[in-house]
Amino acid sequence: MIGPNAFYHKNVAAMLGKIGFNNVEHADDGPTGWEIMKRINPGIVVAQWEMPEMNGMALLKLIRSDMQYSDTPVILWTTEINKSDVIKAGETGVNAILVEPLSLEILDKKISLILEFEMSPSAKKAKAYLDKGDSYMKAGLFDLALKEYEHVLSILESAEVYYNIGYIHTARGEYDEALAAFRKATQINQLFAKAYQAMAEVYIKMNNNEMAEKYLNMAGEIFLERDMHEKAESIFNEIISLNPNTTNVYNSLGIIYRRQNRHADAVKVYQKAIKIDPADENIHFNMGRAYLEMEETHLAKECFIKALKINPNFETASNMVKALESMEKTP
Repeated sequence: MIGPNAFYHKNVAAMLGKIGFNNVEHADDGPTGWEIMKRINPGIVVAQWEMPEMNGMALLKLIRSDMQYSDTPVILWTTEINKSDVIKAGETGVNAILVEPLSLEILDKKISLILEFEMSPSAKKAKAYLDKGDSYMKAGLFDLALKEYEHVLSILESAEVYYNIGYIHTARGEYDEALAAFRKATQINQLFAKAYQAMAEVYIKMNNNEMAEKYLNMAGEIFLERDMHEKAESIFNEIISLNPNTTNVYNSLGIIYRRQNRHADAVKVYQKAIKIDPADENIHFNMGRAYLEMEETHLAKECFIKALKINPNFETASNMVKALESMEKTP
């Protein structure tokens, strides 16, 4: 159970206890909850929508993007929600959304429906095939693994299974078949970063760096959105090794470094991007923000002014220049 509200913890824990969930772990925020998840592998996750550092939607995306926990049932709990957020959560793979005030009866019904589906005889059968296939794959018995995965897919569609099939075909050098499997995985889970990354690796083996760059960028942006900075940084650096003239990647690296308070590193990658494309006002602007965070206000102002020269209608850059000039006039 994840969320910063103490009343929420007490209330939900009491309700869960009444419907048979006595072993409840608590976390005050998304990152802590994610670490606990990896430690205990819970049967179900109940998280508040609004949380510091990582909100419920971001946590949901993180869970769905990880092969080991992608099938874990997730319930999001909120005080209010609009139609757009309901759609986004549904597309991301939420199992249920609870809106306060909530009765014990509704909570019991929601969880019962989720567990009934998760523990249905067909789902149990598919899980058994999956576990067997995974064991064969780890042992290098690829033909046997593929047969077990085919049994799983005859019961239900699974992004994880298609990913594993893609892995086997890649190991065998069957690149067209591997790409088809990885594509199927991303069709089921559009936020499956590892599948995009795997597709890129296949294209590299096929000497198609253009397509490799495309799918690496997709994976990197998903990792960046989830604040998985180390994985994102690794992927963006791989793109640069394929194509050193990709300005958007330098920009993305700059974002990562600024989030990590590595402002000097951010400036360096923005400088590289400017050498490639000196007419990109956004790069000048972002470098200005990095300088501002370093309290190098004079250099920051120069960057904002350069961005304005390129695009005189860049309102945010104009406002930054005005703010800095106002600070200069203040005694």
